[in-house]
Amino acid sequence: MNRKLLLPFRIIGGLAVALTLALAPAARADFEILVTEGGGPTIPIVDGGPLDNNPGDPTIIDVNTAGLNALLVDYNFSQLGATSNRLTGTPFSNDAASLSVSGNAFRSTLAGVATITVQAFDTDYLFPAADPKTMTTAAADIFRNTTAGDSRTFQSSFDPSNSTPPGPGVTSPLLAFVPPVGTGPFGTSNPGVATPLGAQPTPFGISNTTVITLGPSASSQSAQSDNFSGATTITAVPEPASVCLVVVGLGLMTARRLRSRNPRD
Repeated sequence: MNRKLLLPFRIIGGLAVALTLALAPAARADFEILVTEGGGPTIPIVDGGPLDNNPGDPTIIDVNTAGLNALLVDYNFSQLGATSNRLTGTPFSNDAASLSVSGNAFRSTLAGVATITVQAFDTDYLFPAADPKTMTTAAADIFRNTTAGDSRTFQSSFDPSNSTPPGPGVTSPLLAFVPPVGTGPFGTSNPGVATPLGAQPTPFGISNTTVITLGPSASSQSAQSDNFSGATTITAVPEPASVCLVVVGLGLMTARRLRSRNPRD
C-alpha cells in the first residue's frame, strides 16, 4: 500500500494509543505509610491495601488501627492517616503538591521509654512544574500525661529521584517538640519552615517522617499520648506566611476527618 495512504491510519492509531494512556487509571502503589516501633520490623500500609479502611479513595489512607495495633507492642493508635493530592492537582501546572499525616498515638505498655516512627510518602508528582521550587514543612501536636524526655520530631524530604522507598533527597530542618511534664493537654505547633529547593525535575517524590518518644506511664488510664499532624508542601514560589497556616490546617482537617470514624481521643 502507498505510504501516503498509510499515513492517516498511523496518525489515527497514534492518537488512539495516546487517548488510551491518558484515560488509564493512575496506579497508587507508591502512596504508603511505614510504621516502625523501636528496633522492630517496619509495617507497610499501602493505599488500597488490607490495612487501609478507605480503599476506594486514592487520595487518602485511613489506617485500620485495630489491625495495626495487633502488630505493635509498646504503642497503639486510635487514629492514623495520610492525604496526598498527587491525583487531584493538574499535571505540569504550578499547583502546589502536598502530603500530610495525622494520628493519635498512645503508650500501651507502662514501663520504660519507647519510640515509634511514622513515615508517609508518595511518588510521581507532576506539579508544580516551574522553578525555583520551595518546600514548606509544618506540624502540630497535643500531648497528654507527659513525663521528662517525651518528644516528637517531624521532617520533610524532597526526592528528585522519585524512588520507592524515598531516596535521601533534600531534607527540611528537623522540627522538634518537647512538652512540659504534667497531665496536659500541651499544644505546640510550627506554622511553616521554608526550604529552598532551586530547580528540580518532575516527576518527584515527597516524604515526611514523625518520630515519637514517650516514657513510662503510671497506669493505663493515664497513658501518655501525642495527637500529631504534619504537612509537606511543594510550591513554585516562596510560601507566604498566610499560606503556611493553610498547610497546618490541611493536617488538622485530615485528623478531624479520620477521627470522626474513630471517636477515641
